Amino acid sequence: MAEDKMYRFWLHHLPGVGDKTIEKLLGRFGDAREVYAAGQAALEEVLGNNKALKVTEFRKRFQLQRAYEEMRDKKIAFYTKEDEEYPVRLREIPHPPYGLYCLGKLPADRLPAAAVIGARECSEYGSAMAEAFAGRLGEAGVSIISGMARGIDGIGQRAALMRGGKTYAVLGCGADICYPASNRRLYEEIREKGGGILSVFPPGTEPLKRHFPERNRIVAGLSDLVLVVEARQKSGTWITVDMALEQGKNVYAVPGRLTDRLNDGCNLLIRQGAGIALSPEDILAELAIIKNRSSGSTGRGLGPPKADLPKADKAKEAERTAEHTGRGKTEQSILRFLDYHPKSVDEILEGMRGAGIKIGLARLLSELVTLCMEGEAKQVTGNYFIKKEYGKGERE
Repeated sequence: MAEDKMYRFWLHHLPGVGDKTIEKLLGRFGDAREVYAAGQAALEEVLGNNKALKVTEFRKRFQLQRAYEEMRDKKIAFYTKEDEEYPVRLREIPHPPYGLYCLGKLPADRLPAAAVIGARECSEYGSAMAEAFAGRLGEAGVSIISGMARGIDGIGQRAALMRGGKTYAVLGCGADICYPASNRRLYEEIREKGGGILSVFPPGTEPLKRHFPERNRIVAGLSDLVLVVEARQKSGTWITVDMALEQGKNVYAVPGRLTDRLNDGCNLLIRQGAGIALSPEDILAELAIIKNRSSGSTGRGLGPPKADLPKADKAKEAERTAEHTGRGKTEQSILRFLDYHPKSVDEILEGMRGAGIKIGLARLLSELVTLCMEGEAKQVTGNYFIKKEYGKGERE
C-alpha cells in the first residue's frame, strides 16, 4: 500500500501533466505503478510523442524513493482520490484535484465548514467583523477554511483558534512553505491546535501567481458555504466566489458602508443575490439547513451531541463555556462606558483603562461589534458607538 502511494506521488509530479491527463493515464493503465512501468510506445498512445518522451526522461532522473521519504520526513501526508481519507467535499466538486498534500490534519467530513475570506488590506471594521464571525463559528465547532493571506483570511483564522476552534489553510505553494512569511506563527499554531496546512501543489513549489486561482477553488471546495467579510469590487476574492457558485455553494456577504470602497464587493454581492450575513447566527442557521439536506448521504453535521463528546472534548467545551461567560462580563463592562450620545472607541478604551479594566483595542472593537449584533449598541459613524435605546415595539 505504501508503495502504491509512492507511485501516485510520482504520477502527481509528472512535468506538463495535469489532473485530466492523470485520469486518462489511469484509465489506460489501471494504476500509478503500471503507468510508471509503461514503455515509451504505450505512453505515446495517451500522451503523444513529445509528452511521452518527457515522462520517460523524468522517470530516469527523478529520485522517487528519496523525494517521497523527504516529504514524509517533513510530516507531510499525501492523499489521492484512491484514499478513503480524501475529503468528501472535494470528491463532490467538478474536476476534484487528483492529489492533496497535508501538513497536520484534514478537515473532518462530519463537521460543518465555512470559508471566511476577504481583503488583504482590510479596515478596522473588516478586522472586527472577521474576528466576530470566524470566532463565533469556530467556537460552535465549524471548521474555518481560508488561504492564510494577510488581512481578513489570517484574522479570521486567528480568531477561530482563539475561541477554541479549528482552521485549515489552503496554500498556493507547497505545504512546507509558509506564505506569506509574516504569518509564520499562524502557520505553526494551525497545526499545533489540530488543524492543517493543505495544498494541491507538491512540497517545494513556490507561491506563483498562477497557482492562486486553483488554491481559491480548493478553499471553496472544502467549504459548505463561503462568507465574504470585506472586499473591493475587483479583487481575488471574486475568484473564490465564482468558484463557489460553480460548485453550487451558497455565498454570504457582510454588508458595509456604501461610501467605503472596501465594502463595494460585499454590497454588490448582496445586490446580486448573495445572503446577507448580519450575525454569525445567520451562518450557523444556514449550515444547519445544509446539514439536514446532506445528513443522509455524507454524514456531516454540526458536531456530536454534548453527551457523546469524549472526555477531552468535554474539557474543551467547559473551557469555551467559561470563556463565553467571561466575554459576557466584558460586554457588560463595555456597556457601562457607552452613553446615548456618541463616544469614540478611543474614549471608551481610555475610560475602561482608567477604571482598571485591561482590554486591547482589537478586543474592544470585536466586543463592540458583538454588542451591535445583539442589539445592545449601535455604530453611528466611523468609530463612534452609542448605547442602543429601545423604542416602542422593540425589546426592553
